[in-house]
Amino acid sequence: MEITNIRTAVIGGGPSGYCAAIACARATGRGSVMILEKQPRTGRKLLATGNGRCNISNENVSPEHYHGDRVIAESVLRSFSVSDMKDFFGSLGVLLRSDQEGRIYPCSNQAVTILDGLKRECSALGVIERCSFMPRSIKKDKNGFLITSDDAQVHCQRLVLAAGSKAAPQLGADGSGYALLKGLNIRCSELFPALCPVSTAEKYKALKGVRAKGRVTLLSDGRPVAGTEGEIQFTDGGISGICVFELSRKVNGFFLDGKVDGAICKRIQIAADVMSGIGFNELCGYLEGCRRVFYNDKAGELLSGALNVQLSRVIAKACALSDKSCGELGSRDIKQLAACAKKLIFTPDRMGEFGSAQVCAGGVGSDEIDPHTLMSRKHKGLFVCGELLDVDGDCGGFNLHFAVGSGLMAGRSASAGQIGLHY
Repeated sequence: MEITNIRTAVIGGGPSGYCAAIACARATGRGSVMILEKQPRTGRKLLATGNGRCNISNENVSPEHYHGDRVIAESVLRSFSVSDMKDFFGSLGVLLRSDQEGRIYPCSNQAVTILDGLKRECSALGVIERCSFMPRSIKKDKNGFLITSDDAQVHCQRLVLAAGSKAAPQLGADGSGYALLKGLNIRCSELFPALCPVSTAEKYKALKGVRAKGRVTLLSDGRPVAGTEGEIQFTDGGISGICVFELSRKVNGFFLDGKVDGAICKRIQIAADVMSGIGFNELCGYLEGCRRVFYNDKAGELLSGALNVQLSRVIAKACALSDKSCGELGSRDIKQLAACAKKLIFTPDRMGEFGSAQVCAGGVGSDEIDPHTLMSRKHKGLFVCGELLDVDGDCGGFNLHFAVGSGLMAGRSASAGQIGLHY
């Protein structure tokens, strides 16, 4: 079987892997780094981010936007700021810009610009790319690591694992990196989907494809524990949209261990305020006026001047008022409709799926790696970065910022002459 020798091998051709390769090659020279990618081409998941626009970072990057192992998150963020992100991509000839919400994109508005910048720098540094290489095992020996695929082997002195997670299998993610970690006796915390739609017990097929601006609040045994605003997207099986994604980690965590924010919980619900831009009393006054306008129509039409008509009808049905005409509605009915529009309840009924998740929660924590270098505590010369780590961020570019920052940290550490140095 063919054996290739290289100073540093990077398993994974995503943003974290590319950044690790660049940081290492800048220090160790041409021909010293090899990227091993299991797919026929690199960067598939990167190209799909932000609907192809690539939300690479956020002006508001801070530890508060990250979950999981805070020690690792804080260490990476200390070493890699928003300014560092702009400088790094500037060194690749890629100009970044911020929108009004602080989300950072390439000026081209194309994810391919980010990927091309990374690939161009790797080529200039003499980084070797080897695609369609599926690592089956990693063995540690006295001189480094032997990586074996079905038909080839690569031996390296230093190894960076940037193999991605289980999220978005349609883009090639298969969780194979976790098997490699297990083979090296490196433990991971339990894995579950994050930033994904929420399946609910309420199946409103009529709402499929309907959207509404509003606020969603997660209730733990009736107590509000988290909330966010944005566009709520309704499906025939539940609710979606970025604001819902922000709650999905806590929802899936509940189905994992029966807890929300570390507290035991018997039931969770999501309250959707689809009229968040108007107060309850003002809404009641509006509906009183609408009652005269829609006098002969069914109660399900009463909110159709403010909401999608299908959503208006669902609210009336939830209040058991569908059979009444608007002219028959009393003050109590009006208040009930207003209250429901301000608090339409959805009951999550199961954990989300990796197939619809943007990221994976869980992974390798600071008990297994040094948070200052991202080197394994068990295997000198082995580094872990990106989605394999037990760090996941909110929507808005936070996850890609961490992927780039952790990749650069791992690459710089792997290039150090003396393993174990802190940065």
